[in-house]
Parts: sequence; structure tokens; C-alpha cells
Amino acid sequence: IDWSEWTLAGIARPIRVTATGSTGVAHAKGMPTEDSITLTVQWENLNDKTLGCAVYTSSWVAPKSDVHSQQRFFYMGTGGEINVDQAHRGCTVATDATGFGSVNPLFMKYTPTNGMFSGQGSYGVKSFEKFIDACRAVNDGKSAPSDFDDGSLATVHTTLQGTAILQAGRQSLDGDGIPVDILYDGDGHEPIGMEAHKFA
Repeated sequence: IDWSEWTLAGIARPIRVTATGSTGVAHAKGMPTEDSITLTVQWENLNDKTLGCAVYTSSWVAPKSDVHSQQRFFYMGTGGEINVDQAHRGCTVATDATGFGSVNPLFMKYTPTNGMFSGQGSYGVKSFEKFIDACRAVNDGKSAPSDFDDGSLATVHTTLQGTAILQAGRQSLDGDGIPVDILYDGDGHEPIGMEAHKFA
């Protein structure tokens, strides 16, 4: 969801969310929550009001696998498509000694280089570094928080649509799958509310 919000900033906005859930495993363990949730999100292009559709699924009940987290992304547009298998990074290795395996780069580099920590080049550490640098700049009066609403960091203003999608999804689940409309002020891109969809 956050990737869609980031790449579609100023281009499209989410206007409707319909959610479905799978249950059973968590309930059997005494946890009253869904095992998997799928959100179908209707996106509206800002320039011509044409519509697009995205489907997002999250599941925390899964069998043992070759990776910690199965993360996939597929985009089909009018001019092309993108396939991403983030869990595998497109790299598998098979040897007589170890058999088949997925060489999956982790969130950071855990093994030392020359006996020293060497994970600082990973995206996990870099994201913390950029956040701390931004906090210092704001605290030192060199920047304002709004300076980072340009997409360089996740801020309240750059994550409002994603937050609205998640909240609308929760409301849809709680309403037995009723679509939930995300409301805006005119052609704005920051959500101002949401309501159950009214069918004509």
C-alpha cells in the first residue's frame, strides 16, 4: 500500500476499499483476528477521473517456507507490467552440498567485515539514519517538518492515504465486507473522512 501511495502521489488517490478476511487458525489459538486480509482498492486518476484497481493481501498465518516473509508485487498498466518477488530477489542457488536454496538478502548485513559491524549500508539502517538526520535538521532550525513531505521520508502527510486505506479496510471487515468510500475535499489528495458506500 505504501509503495502505491508513494508512486501515485499527485497522480491518483484511493477512493473506495472493500475488504475480505480469512479466519480459523488465529481463532483456534484464542486470538480473535483474521488470518489473512485482502483489500480491493479503487484508485481515481486525478487528471481525468478514470479508475484503476489494486488488490493487497496480508497474511500472518503461513506454513514454514524458504523465506521469513513472502513478499510479491505485480503491476499491470496500459503500457507495461512489473513483477517483483522481493522475498527471493530473483536469486536461487543449488549445490550438491547444500541442495536448493533461496539466497535472500536480509533487512541488513548481519555478518561482520574484518571483524567489524558492516550493516550500515543496508536499507534498514539507512532509513533510520535519514530519519535521525531530519530530526536533527528540524531541531537545529535548519529545516521544517514540512520540508520532508516531498517523499524523501515517510511523514504524516505522505502516509495519510495508506492510513485511510487500512482504516477503511478495517471498517469494511467490521461491516461484513461493505465497501467504504474515502472522502476528500474537492480534488484534494489528503483524506478528510470515510463512510460506508451507498449503493444507488
